[in-house]
Amino acid sequence: EEGEEGEEGEKKEGEEKEGEGEEGEEKKKKKEKKKKPKTKKVCTMKEEKRVRRVALSVSAETPDIKPFNATAIRETKKILKEYDEREAKIRERASAFNALESYIYVTKEKLDDNEEVKACSTPELREKFSEELSAMSTWLDDDGWEATTEVLADKLAQLKLTGDPIFFRVKQQLERPEAVAKAKQMLAAVDDAVLNLTKKMTWLNESHTQIVTNKTDNLREWLANVTEEQESTPAYEDPAFTAEEVYRKFPAIEDSLKRLQRVPKPTPPKKEKKEKKKKEEGEEGEEGAEKKEGEEEEKKEEKEEKKEEKL
Repeated sequence: EEGEEGEEGEKKEGEEKEGEGEEGEEKKKKKEKKKKPKTKKVCTMKEEKRVRRVALSVSAETPDIKPFNATAIRETKKILKEYDEREAKIRERASAFNALESYIYVTKEKLDDNEEVKACSTPELREKFSEELSAMSTWLDDDGWEATTEVLADKLAQLKLTGDPIFFRVKQQLERPEAVAKAKQMLAAVDDAVLNLTKKMTWLNESHTQIVTNKTDNLREWLANVTEEQESTPAYEDPAFTAEEVYRKFPAIEDSLKRLQRVPKPTPPKKEKKEKKKKEEGEEGEEGAEKKEGEEEEKKEEKEEKKEEKL
């Protein structure tokens, strides 16, 4: 028992020492917080700003402006007009120069990379045209800066004589199938419209509908012929027909359909009406004559009766 009490005492003493150690550390921390570094105070002198005011004398001379007379106004307008004309010529020349330069670069790029251009031109034509473009580019770099607007426009026209047919074939190669498809759609729509009209307007006969069907049949036949011809025509040759030619045939068919819609319902013949009136008048006349004869006979009988009564 004495041993156990000794151990317990040792434990209590250890715990007391640990508590005293923790309290000491907290006190040290509080003291450190309280101690702050001292800052040194420095005194500086502000510089005083001094302002000096000096009176300035200002004098101005106004020019003697004279009013414009009629002669001065005409001369001024003439100068301004000449200036505008010079500026317009400068802009026109710059525009012609830029147009020629851009045509050369864009066309050379298309000849090298564009598949549609390659399909619509032969290798020989592309090679020749490319040489023309290169030569024109060299001339533009050397002498084009001093060339006039008219010369630049002529150079561009020369290049377009070769380039425009190529690009026209490319354009038709892309637009022609779409035009044919639209034509077929339009023909189908017109056929349906004619059929519906004959159902609603029962007085329409073949002579009326032929106004439309003749034109639609002609367009179908023409499309069949030109598309067959185009299939056998190489893409680098002139096309058998153009998209514009297809579209130009639409208005005639549309107008004929409008004419068919305006066909009026026939009225009964006027002769039949007159004959009916005559018959009606004849019947009324016969009835009237019979009535008159009956009335006359009655009057005669009444007269004879009166005579007998007198006798």
